[in-house]
Amino acid sequence: MKLTRKQFAEGATIGAGLMVLPNRVFGANERINIAFVGAGGKGWHAIQSLAANDKVNYVAFADVDEVRVQQARAAYPDVPLYTDFREMLDRHPEIDGVIISTPDHTHHYIARYCMKAGKHVYMEKPLAHNVAEVRDLIALEKKTGLACQMGNQGHSGGGILILDEWIKAGVLGDIREVHAWCVPNWSFPDMQRPAAQPVPDTLDWDKWLGPAAAVPYNAKYCPAKWRGWFDFGGGSLGDWFCHNADAPYTALGLDCPASVEIESSGPRPLSFPESAKLTFTFPKSNQGGSVKLHWYQGPEFKPPRPEGLEAERTMGNTGGGTLIVGSKATAMTASHASPPRIVPESLHREMAPMLPRPKVRRSSHWDNWLLAIRGEETCRSDFAYGGRLTETMLLGNMALHLNRDLNIDPKKRAVRGDKEAVRLMSHPAPREAWRV
Repeated sequence: MKLTRKQFAEGATIGAGLMVLPNRVFGANERINIAFVGAGGKGWHAIQSLAANDKVNYVAFADVDEVRVQQARAAYPDVPLYTDFREMLDRHPEIDGVIISTPDHTHHYIARYCMKAGKHVYMEKPLAHNVAEVRDLIALEKKTGLACQMGNQGHSGGGILILDEWIKAGVLGDIREVHAWCVPNWSFPDMQRPAAQPVPDTLDWDKWLGPAAAVPYNAKYCPAKWRGWFDFGGGSLGDWFCHNADAPYTALGLDCPASVEIESSGPRPLSFPESAKLTFTFPKSNQGGSVKLHWYQGPEFKPPRPEGLEAERTMGNTGGGTLIVGSKATAMTASHASPPRIVPESLHREMAPMLPRPKVRRSSHWDNWLLAIRGEETCRSDFAYGGRLTETMLLGNMALHLNRDLNIDPKKRAVRGDKEAVRLMSHPAPREAWRV
């Protein structure tokens, strides 16, 4: 049975008879029917990434910005385009999976709506915009059994496999310290809301806002600039943590931190600090002991340069990187969990013949999701994992927004003794018309 939009809005909830369409049984060569919510910007990149994939059939696009979607429209004139993804779902029951490439503040609403309609979901990182939304999507994934993947693409690359082998073999020794950082900076100094501007005829501003509180349109918000606004994005931490902390988080089996400590250039109520250092203390890892993960962003805070690192050698790349510091050796990666190298390079070359290598080859992050839809694999960065990684990031942004450290009960996954922080775990509440 397929819910109409009216029926959906009137009360199909998780606790009251969730209706999920049965997963389609695929023939050996049958293509998976895919729709895109967000077909410009990052969505256009996703469309291009899957263009030659023989597992996929493009069914429909949805985007609220006619200008941003022009490339997709020109490249695929026969694929129907909608401004409202809900109408797209109503009109195309044949859709199997949905790829969501929209601003962070809309992630939960769109994903939940699609999942309740029985659609498999690929969600660009971060998973959601607050902790309560993250936990809701994790619970819904478990309840529905749908194939759900968060788009931290490096998670399916070889870097994590290599690092995992090194750690298991004891190459790095005992690991108690990790440094991760990003180079791009998302911080705006505005102390009050930008003044209202006329909404372009090509943009449906109300649908762009979606669940967020209604504010007047201004070109400072979109396209792309939304990342630097607290109401819509996650700043530098939200943009890069799920990429550059992914490798150690996975390989060390990290989960919920016991505390978040911050240093910063000062809070910006509508945005994020220009510069910050955050220290996440995890009470245990799969090695048994605690681990401190230090995060750096902005011009004032930089990761320590490892002893012996060649003077001419760049740390990471233009997106940032990661240092995994062990009692025997230190490994460095570039952004997106790229293959690690021992520091310094001369030591890496000396150790190379003895370094263990992964014995398996994996499908790409996209193919992993598609094969999971077919029931042939399981999603590597499913919402259960991607959600935990996102939740850690969100706790960091809560500390930055409040401009103070957080004390956390890692077993209960609850902030201790800070009512404002507890409120932020589910803030902001969605607008009335955008609750699901």
